[in-house]
Amino acid sequence: MNQDMIVAYYLILSVIGALLIISVSQLASSNAGTIDIFDRIIVGVFFILSCISGVFLAKRPNQIKRFIKQGEYGKSKKHSQSKIRKLQGHHPDCEQFKSHTIGIKDKILCSGCTGLLIGSIVSIFLMGFFIVFPNRIKSTILQFFIILGIILIALNYIETVIPLRNTLLHLISNTLLVISFFFITIGVFRLTGSVVYGIFGIILSFLFLDTRTQLSKWRHAKICRDCNENCKVY
Repeated sequence: MNQDMIVAYYLILSVIGALLIISVSQLASSNAGTIDIFDRIIVGVFFILSCISGVFLAKRPNQIKRFIKQGEYGKSKKHSQSKIRKLQGHHPDCEQFKSHTIGIKDKILCSGCTGLLIGSIVSIFLMGFFIVFPNRIKSTILQFFIILGIILIALNYIETVIPLRNTLLHLISNTLLVISFFFITIGVFRLTGSVVYGIFGIILSFLFLDTRTQLSKWRHAKICRDCNENCKVY
């Protein structure tokens, strides 16, 4: 299966997942009350652990991708004389990928991964607040959370594949992507009052994140394919 088919497959699954979330939120009870502390802890801990794993992955993206032969990257048999690329923020040090990275002090980081890292940390604190302070939230607000979360995910997908990229916008977009997972999880959990549906929201968040990853891979491959250089890292 080629990359185009994989992306289409993930997008279809994401649309189905979004429709399921909207359907559940519409069929749920309109009286969203205080959730039992044990149920909040179960869903909250599950979500927080997911965010913690996201923090580690964001700090060390593509761990299986290492420099080849003392830091060389992108060399292949097909292009044995190709220009060898090194990594900067786990992206090749190519002008085409300059907008994919951000400089912080003396380090060059991936702007997307940095955004996911920030979003994960913010979401951990938001979920911790929800566990400790279970205030009543109107069902209309919870439904708004779900719709807002889905809109933020869709905007992130669009931002990921657009030809012109702004580094700061990319960082903010990925920060809001993780926060959108919090909105969706809390919205579904509070509207239904069900731990099962809360965890279901978290599992779908992994699908949305994986779809975003596939879109990013597709975009990177397209950049390399349209480039005149011979290194072809992606």
